[in-house]
Amino acid sequence: MIIGLLGMSGAGKSSWAARLATAGFTWLHCDDLIAARIRADYDIGNGSVYDLGQWMGLPYEAHYAEREALYLEHETVVLSTIADAFEQGPDAPQNVIIDMTGSAIYVNPKVMQRIRQLATIVYLAVDPERQAQMVEEYIAQPRPVLWHGLYQPKPGELPITTLMRCYPQLLNTREALYRQLGHITLPEAVHRNPAYTTAEFLAAIR
Repeated sequence: MIIGLLGMSGAGKSSWAARLATAGFTWLHCDDLIAARIRADYDIGNGSVYDLGQWMGLPYEAHYAEREALYLEHETVVLSTIADAFEQGPDAPQNVIIDMTGSAIYVNPKVMQRIRQLATIVYLAVDPERQAQMVEEYIAQPRPVLWHGLYQPKPGELPITTLMRCYPQLLNTREALYRQLGHITLPEAVHRNPAYTTAEFLAAIR
């Protein structure tokens, strides 16, 4: 089985990838693969998600647009390379979990379609209450994300005000794209249920 996990940051993708890894799946952690590529040219510390975020910065900073584009370029290459490996026929990797980033929906559409043809894409949804909590947490402590053009300041508007206005739109737009690209959507009440087993997760996909 080849499974791709899709969803917002904090939805539980890496938690499920870790559980599947203990069940024998090969875990492809896209954040790490992207960081390794960027670290070849830039000082991003040890390449953790935090370090990568510090390097990218916030959307109102002068270097953000360039680094956002660079990140997305590397993310596209990472997913394209994964697709190449899966298209090797009998020699393709078996039982793989692709732990995609929250911004995977923004990669070149042709690359994402290749991934969709080769893997079962599982969208780990978040309920409206959790989404509202995510907005509150973000506004309290803004962190780097790929905005993909959705950060749209008004004349004279303070950056924090723009973030408060635009971030809910970012989440809503992403949710629609996740649902569109996912073959299977698992509600939060299901995938965050401590009693929901790895066997049940795999059965739902099969």
